[in-house]
Amino acid sequence: MRVRAPRSLLGQFIALHVGIALVAAITLLWSASALLHQTADHFQRNLLRRQAALSASFGQAGAPQPVVLSNGMAVSVIGRNRRVLNSYGPPRPQILAAAPLDETSHFFRKGAIQAFCLPATVGWIVVSQDDADPEVVTDDVVRNFLSRFALISLPIALLVPVIGALLARRLTHRMRMVSLAAAQIGPQSLDARLPRGLLPLEAEPLAEAANAALDRLAAAIRVQTAFAADVAHELRTPLAAIRLRADAIADPEARSALMAAVDRAGRVIAQLLALAELERPLESSGTTVDLHRLAEQVVADRAPAILASGRSIALDRDSGPAQVYGYSEALTLALENLLDNATRHTPHGTAIHVRSGSSHIIVSDDGPPLPQDDLARLTERLWRGAGSPVEGSGIGLSIVDRVAHAHGGRLNVRRGDAGRGLVFEIKVRRPKLGVTGD
Repeated sequence: MRVRAPRSLLGQFIALHVGIALVAAITLLWSASALLHQTADHFQRNLLRRQAALSASFGQAGAPQPVVLSNGMAVSVIGRNRRVLNSYGPPRPQILAAAPLDETSHFFRKGAIQAFCLPATVGWIVVSQDDADPEVVTDDVVRNFLSRFALISLPIALLVPVIGALLARRLTHRMRMVSLAAAQIGPQSLDARLPRGLLPLEAEPLAEAANAALDRLAAAIRVQTAFAADVAHELRTPLAAIRLRADAIADPEARSALMAAVDRAGRVIAQLLALAELERPLESSGTTVDLHRLAEQVVADRAPAILASGRSIALDRDSGPAQVYGYSEALTLALENLLDNATRHTPHGTAIHVRSGSSHIIVSDDGPPLPQDDLARLTERLWRGAGSPVEGSGIGLSIVDRVAHAHGGRLNVRRGDAGRGLVFEIKVRRPKLGVTGD
């Protein structure tokens, strides 16, 4: 099973420090153990060497004399005939059998017993010491030191990743602050930029590059917005002239078709102007809008045409105030688009219902059901249902969705009760405290 590294920077930092701390602790313990055992072995060899030299000095003066032996130590004197002349301490025949009896001194080991063989005048002096003897304290000191050293070094090794995690958390906290600032930047806050001085020096160029990109993007959006507004304003005058000439056409059918085309062009121009208005910051150019009053005005304007088309319309309102902060013209256009959409895409006899609330406007109808695939694509710009006989630009619902988002809300689309018709709900943000309208 492959172990995956954490995706977060903090998790990677902690995992890295934990790994380093474990490797450092194991390496430190192994190094200390090897050094202590080497030191103890060196001390033990010196002890065996001195004891052998002392025993040899007795042998040179005559017969070997009894010596004072250290804990767990044994001394044997082997003659030239390779027979044991004297032995002091515990008998260790296996050591004597393994002793290399030649003209040079040797250290050798048999299990837990380390021995030293020294050539002497009488033959050889063999000194040995059992490390497992309870009275031998060298290995006990080593073991006790290592256990206590582990008790000290392991908490220190664990403290290293904890300190590193705290430092990394402080670093990632500053990165989260920058991320939150970046999340607030949008079409309504084009002048906002990433804060400087919070990121590490290595990441600071990223913030500078992002701010430079935002500067270019804001400039491009302003140019595009100004262009759309200028084009819409320039088209109004020739469109009005075309409408006057179209109204003078004697043929009723030709006049009706031309007036319908002029009306569609007029709606597109109004939508362009509304979109240009939405690019401005809401806090600086918005006003307080009464959704109840706005719904009444739009329904009153659209009701004659809807009733003349063979459909019915009703208006209802929730109790309580319904004031929001936003663009009155854009919200009016959004509601008009929903009513026009319900009128164009439902059969005769359909009932259209409008309801205004504290922070929403709902337009519903009892028309035929819509396929689920088409329902998910209703707000796509320039999309029209397959085989739709109704003419249009295909941007009406996308503009409604854009208006809702510009007011801190969203456009919800769902099927009506019992799967009949559609329900469009424009959710908008409640006004901020202290904000008043014009």
